[in-house]
Amino acid sequence: MLQSVRLGGGHPSYADHVAAASDPVRVELLSFSYRTALTGHWDVLHVHWPENLIRRRSRPRRALRAVLFALLLLRISVRRPGVVRTVHNVAPHEPGHRFERALLAVLDRCVTCFVRLNDETPVRPGVPVVTIPHGHYRDELDPAGDPPTDDGRTLLFFGFLRPYKGVDALVEAFGELADPSARLVIAGEPANAAMRALVEEAAAADPRVEPHLTFLSDEDLGALVRRATVVVLPYREIHNSGVLFAALSLACPVLVPENAVTAALRAEVGADWVRGFTHPLTAGDLSSALRQAADRDPAAVPDLAGREWSAVADRYAEVFQGRASTGARA
Repeated sequence: MLQSVRLGGGHPSYADHVAAASDPVRVELLSFSYRTALTGHWDVLHVHWPENLIRRRSRPRRALRAVLFALLLLRISVRRPGVVRTVHNVAPHEPGHRFERALLAVLDRCVTCFVRLNDETPVRPGVPVVTIPHGHYRDELDPAGDPPTDDGRTLLFFGFLRPYKGVDALVEAFGELADPSARLVIAGEPANAAMRALVEEAAAADPRVEPHLTFLSDEDLGALVRRATVVVLPYREIHNSGVLFAALSLACPVLVPENAVTAALRAEVGADWVRGFTHPLTAGDLSSALRQAADRDPAAVPDLAGREWSAVADRYAEVFQGRASTGARA
């Protein structure tokens, strides 16, 4: 089974967690390279974030990757293997060029089974679809089960700082929060110089803003989340988020945009853990989230049963074996 991503990188991805929990007797997982994709033997292609197979910073490298991607599509059309696509997002967070969109549309027509992480994800009609819930991170981030140490006043944003995540709206809303004891921690690696400048300028203007603008190890992330009262995800749009499950894994409530996905998650784990807001994010939303989090039982933890990576990997193995055995489009 060929993954569309490289496994075993410095920053473990969703695919790495599935791979680590997979039974090698049931499924042989191959890390992606175009050499393997175009000349190697594999029965199923498992696609994550397909735009990343094409995108590169320089125009010549993008053009080369587009050609290689087109050759992969040709091989798929000739061999007709199973193609499983995990739909992490409804659409790429950053739009691609027209030719990229055309190539991705062709790939989607080759998919023999879609995997979605929640029941709200739209997929192409007429193709089998399986829902496999996103795994939690308790074992990685909190192996000792350490209790929270928050002071009741700390808001935390963490993760890769990208424009669509609404950090600017969070900074603006926090600036209007009158509570002098409130604190906003923004942690993660900025995607570009503009994102870095946004956070640094906010910290310079407001001593309550605490930046940690670097990649976070699991240990550092665990410590930050345990000290947080609420994790705020001010994303302009949210569908699936590893950051959200990292927060819940450490028993920290989250404040997220209100939609069908976050409402379903709140119904699953409880209103104490998932609080919604309607854009634009306001100081009142932040104040209310802090107040609600302070009233919860400090010993409580959200119910994440069924979201162990071993259970996730077992479900994937069933999907892969089904696609490999049929070989053709269902």
